Amino acid sequence: MESVRVKTWKIGIDKEESGNKLEEIKKRLETLLSRLSRAGGVPSDTEEHRLRKAVLILFAGICLIMGIFWGIAYLALGRPLAGIFPLGYSTVSLISLLYFFRSKGYKLFCRGQLALILILPFLLQWSLGGYWSSGAVIIWSILSPIGALMFAGTTRAIPWFFAYVLLMVLSGLINVRSASPPDLPTFITVTFFVMNIGGVSAIVFFLLKYFVHERERAMAKLDKEHRRVRQSLSLAMEVQQNLLPKSDPEVAGLDICGKSIYCDETGGDYYDFLETGNPEDGKIGLAVGDVSDHGIPSALLMTTTRALIRQRCSQFGNPGRLVSEVNRQLTDDVRDSGRFMTLFYAEFDRKNKLVHWLNAGHEPAIIYSPHTDSFDELSGRGNLPLGVAKDAEYTVNRQNIAPGQIILIATDGIWEARNSDGEMYGKEKVYEIIRQNAQAGANDIQRAILASLKAFRKDAKLEDDMTMVVVKIKDDPF
Repeated sequence: MESVRVKTWKIGIDKEESGNKLEEIKKRLETLLSRLSRAGGVPSDTEEHRLRKAVLILFAGICLIMGIFWGIAYLALGRPLAGIFPLGYSTVSLISLLYFFRSKGYKLFCRGQLALILILPFLLQWSLGGYWSSGAVIIWSILSPIGALMFAGTTRAIPWFFAYVLLMVLSGLINVRSASPPDLPTFITVTFFVMNIGGVSAIVFFLLKYFVHERERAMAKLDKEHRRVRQSLSLAMEVQQNLLPKSDPEVAGLDICGKSIYCDETGGDYYDFLETGNPEDGKIGLAVGDVSDHGIPSALLMTTTRALIRQRCSQFGNPGRLVSEVNRQLTDDVRDSGRFMTLFYAEFDRKNKLVHWLNAGHEPAIIYSPHTDSFDELSGRGNLPLGVAKDAEYTVNRQNIAPGQIILIATDGIWEARNSDGEMYGKEKVYEIIRQNAQAGANDIQRAILASLKAFRKDAKLEDDMTMVVVKIKDDPF
């Protein structure tokens, strides 16, 4: 019993040692392949390009070794002409491999290897007298279109496949015309059949296995990078969302609410509520902006503009001077980037029942007066967007406000939203919702517009950021 345990223990140790040796051989092989792929690589190589180079080098190395083996075998069998072809292939292949390591010329190396493996088996089969006499050595040519598929892509592989078919047909015609019996023993011929077919099958299998394994590893690495990017975008979204107002302001005489919806994790739309002047003046500022494009660059420009406006709104009593100073700084920041930002800035003077506004290339604000059931626009056209011209001046407009009036300041992502049929939402639907909800609060009006938009879009992807601020003038005293 004790001897059985000892034998079992020894067998376990032997298996563990064998497993360790195999793992060590595998690691050494991977290290060698990694070094070979780096030897032919350049810093600008993508992961896909690096993988193709590594597999091509492995392919060339295997075929080079097999060529030496086949050449020696034919020389040993007294067929010097047949032996010259595989040995010549191995020599030329080695020279091209060394030249590739030095020149980094991947396309020339790839085409040269594919051409060699396509033509040499055909010439070898012809020198041996046909399919049977050569053991169907031309089967090695199939590695050429398979290699082209792996190393050059699907489109470039098609001509190599047609060339292979053409050589197969030509080889068949030559075989029929020179139907001479083989001068090698049947056992040797059958052995060559098995070795040729088995060798090609093994090379194809292991090359594809290595290619698929490396691609899976590259995809796993890419997926990890994507997760890292998504985490970064989520963090950026959290930071940007925290920069937007956390709650709607409570202001005597005004009912105000705002909301931004981004089509990506981050966006370029912006709105803010600002305390301007002295608190006893009874003024509140409101800004809505739209950066060209969307995504991270637009989000960065949006946060910069927010900081500049907040910094200066307490310094300048006049909205025109405030926006001019912000534009002057922003123009320097976005120089040569091609980006800009539209802005609608409004300041509500509650004591004097006035709204002062300026429009820097933004969508006009909509104002609805329920007592006359009429819509008007606070346009103020003519002012350039921020970041276009450093010395741009901005004109301030003013208008009386009355209880019951509703003012909507929004970005064009609202009415330019499209459904799956490509139809645009438009402003008419917004007008109708405001009219139907004229007695409701600002928050209810905003929710009604967003619900209508959602029903209109259905499953269509949101293509632009959407921001709206609704202000309703209340009957409360200022």
